[in-house]
Amino acid sequence: MESRLILSNSKGFSLVELMVVLVMSMIIMGAVFFTSKSQERNLAIQDRIVELQDNLRAGIAIMEKDLRMAGYDPECMSPPCSGFISANSGNFTISMKDPLSTNATDTVSYALYDYQSDGDLDLGRDFNGSGLQPVIMNVDALDIRYLGNNGTVLSFPLSNTDMAKIRLVEISVVAHTEKKDPAITTSPAFKNLQGTQILPPLHDGFRRQIIRSRVLCRNNF
Repeated sequence: MESRLILSNSKGFSLVELMVVLVMSMIIMGAVFFTSKSQERNLAIQDRIVELQDNLRAGIAIMEKDLRMAGYDPECMSPPCSGFISANSGNFTISMKDPLSTNATDTVSYALYDYQSDGDLDLGRDFNGSGLQPVIMNVDALDIRYLGNNGTVLSFPLSNTDMAKIRLVEISVVAHTEKKDPAITTSPAFKNLQGTQILPPLHDGFRRQIIRSRVLCRNNF
């Protein structure tokens, strides 16, 4: 009886099929890589934006607290009891009685300066002549307006009589992120609460945000 070896009709992968699989694998791996890099870049951008927002909010909160205390003097019974020593569009100096000592007067100043000597201006706070300390970093524009009882913006330069009329202070601060963003080519123009442009469009690759606040000077009268 004749014996025969029967082989199954099986086939392997051809070279073309292997090349197709390899190309598809490379495409999938590339898509995963670029998606991961994009998410990583977006996360870094969001971190910078959050850092910028925290920078602006913290600084404005300190300014608001100081302005509300401007002119605080429980012993002043004969107005005017102005708390403003100077009031300009980019800086101001105020005074108030120390809440812990009726015989002491505190003086607070705000002005722009270059804290890190890196060419970027920062908003600094000086307390009783101790020197400016940064409260908002990387400031592109600072605009301060002073309003009287009727809501009219007081014109510069302000005299001592004008400073005694200050009831509201409008603050607008524009700041940029610490690092540039390659996706940003132009930042928009920014305006203060009066609708006046305080910073034109810039083309330097930085992300920018503005914070605006209207503060009631409840002790200045």
